Amino acid sequence: MKSYLFKIILCIFLVLVVSSTFVLATDENIPENQVVSTDENINTTSESGEILATYETNYDLVYSDMYLLDSNVEVSQVVDGNVFVYGGTVKVTGAISGNLFVLAENLDISEDAIIQGSIFALANNITISGIVSDVYSMSNNFNLEEKAIVSRNIYIMSGATNLSGQVSRDAYISTRDLSFGEDAKEVIKGDLNYSSYNEVELDEGVVSGEVNFKQFENSVQSIGTIVLNIVYSAVVSLVFSVAIILVSLWFAPKFKDRAAEIVEKKNLSAFGFGLLVFFGGILAALILLLFTYGFGASIGVFLVAIVIMSYIASSTVFSMSIGALIAKKIKSEKVGIYVLFALLVVLALNLIGYIPYIGGPIKFIASIVGLGILCINAYKRKDLVSGKTE
Repeated sequence: MKSYLFKIILCIFLVLVVSSTFVLATDENIPENQVVSTDENINTTSESGEILATYETNYDLVYSDMYLLDSNVEVSQVVDGNVFVYGGTVKVTGAISGNLFVLAENLDISEDAIIQGSIFALANNITISGIVSDVYSMSNNFNLEEKAIVSRNIYIMSGATNLSGQVSRDAYISTRDLSFGEDAKEVIKGDLNYSSYNEVELDEGVVSGEVNFKQFENSVQSIGTIVLNIVYSAVVSLVFSVAIILVSLWFAPKFKDRAAEIVEKKNLSAFGFGLLVFFGGILAALILLLFTYGFGASIGVFLVAIVIMSYIASSTVFSMSIGALIAKKIKSEKVGIYVLFALLVVLALNLIGYIPYIGGPIKFIASIVGLGILCINAYKRKDLVSGKTE
């Protein structure tokens, strides 16, 4: 379970690198961004040779990786590469020779879709009706429709899981509810390994291999324990933030004012810059680690460490900017008022993090904005220290 969870989280990080819709060519013989339309027969096979379909199409051919960002995205092309998508509703009706990385509210893989590589998806609702290789997903609802074919394995973490299609090898599932379609036969041709609150009674022939069940622990914490954990987390956050605020007031007295100006007038720019620095830094470190044959390993590790430390402090930076902005709005120049409001924002963010579903994303957005503010101001450190303003 840990290995595939790591793969899912890593690939979702890579999906978030997307900040605009563009296509980058990777084939030396094909000009950049070239798209070719065809109505000829297309033969599609996976690396293992398990996906094979010949059909006539007038789809556009894309000889590159694709990066897509929109509220509603449809991938209808034949893509000779990987596809990275961030959107509200994502629908795939074409063919992808590489992997599909998705972060979305809804993901729909239609009956006509063929994905030779793996799907790495984080979405509220996932429905698969086409042909895919492997599936790594985290969702609230996961549906493998009757005509769907997974030619290899599925690795699923979901609230509710319904399987009516075919899994050619093994299934690894962690779910609250697991169900199979009516009169389903040979849904899983390999082994079924699943964790849930209750063991499911399976009809004969649904799973061809072994069935391994692990029951979730129904451990319930007392109210006192939950409150104690929340208070402890809040105290640790406040102490850490006080240290950062005091250091910034000592070394960069004008940082709070410029941070307030950025969060008031350029918050979207700060968010975009924060995303670029966070994921760009991680991507650069991965490139150094994987493609420099060890020569850039120390630099890559150092870069990751810098990004992680900056991200840890970024939530406090965001709180400082909001605190300074509030102090500015009420026309108070007292440092004590600014510190008080900054710490109140720190406490509020800490409590928001406990709200199911929305707490985590809100804290992440605040931290990314804070990281953007921190980086935008980094090159103006002399002005911040001396107290000069533009």
